[in-house]
Amino acid sequence: MGEFSSGKSTLCNVLMGARPLLEKVTATQLPPVWLSYGPDDAYTMGLDGHAYDLDLAELDRVSLETTEHVRIFMKSDILRYCDLIDMPGISDPSMSSEVWERMTHMADGVLWCTHATQAWRQSESGVWSTFPEEMRRNSILLITRFDKLTNQTDRQKVVKRVVGETQELFSEIIPVSLLKAMAAGDNEEKWIESGAQAFSTALFEIIHRLIDEGAPEPGNEGSPAIKPDVLDNPDIGNSQIARMFEHLSAIHNTPVVKVMPRRVAAGERLLRTERPSGESGPAVVSFSDHSQSDTGPAMSKSRSQV
Repeated sequence: MGEFSSGKSTLCNVLMGARPLLEKVTATQLPPVWLSYGPDDAYTMGLDGHAYDLDLAELDRVSLETTEHVRIFMKSDILRYCDLIDMPGISDPSMSSEVWERMTHMADGVLWCTHATQAWRQSESGVWSTFPEEMRRNSILLITRFDKLTNQTDRQKVVKRVVGETQELFSEIIPVSLLKAMAAGDNEEKWIESGAQAFSTALFEIIHRLIDEGAPEPGNEGSPAIKPDVLDNPDIGNSQIARMFEHLSAIHNTPVVKVMPRRVAAGERLLRTERPSGESGPAVVSFSDHSQSDTGPAMSKSRSQV
């Protein structure tokens, strides 16, 4: 999340690896886009509670007025571990805030992007104050485009101010140059210099904690350990994110995966999200239902979505 032009699309590219489909998704004015691991597939979830087939060639025709979110399945390193929901900019003058507010209840945590040259504006603070306090420990504030601050003194002042104004509002506050992270490739030194390593480590810790707190589910205490989605594509598993997550998983000795229950065969615990079917049907919670709750957005412990 973040304001318009705060680096959200670039962050998505860093996490998932730039590709033609992703560039089209992030360049188009859309309702929230929910990204999950799986064979290429897509649908839209209408405000009427029905799922509709989506031809990605017609992505730019998705209606903001009738669509809650777009759901896209694709193969990517990060999606083996968690789902991502790419939100519209909170300050986009051409889009009602209801477009992204409808999906806030789906998130376990938030990656909030704030532009270094105008970091943590009052409008950002105002929106974040509406989120439940329990979400803070699962959220990261990224000071993006940090390379735009060429003076070390200016960098220190910005970080000091943001830390002071957001104390205890996020689990981590991390300056990062996302363009440098994208350009780093396999160069670990440049990856570290960009701030991407500190960010991906913090992200792993949040995903790991969410999984630990949400599993095992009642009655599954003796089931096999949860594992990441199967690495079944030669194009994935080689990114800096993938190598780092595998390394951290080994350190923790606890596998990590997004968790969304489905019917599984005996002894199987490869839990993943799935497309709504006639049998299972979509699980839909409208924003109007959510807004009537006294407790704020529900924090699901049966899935990990950031």
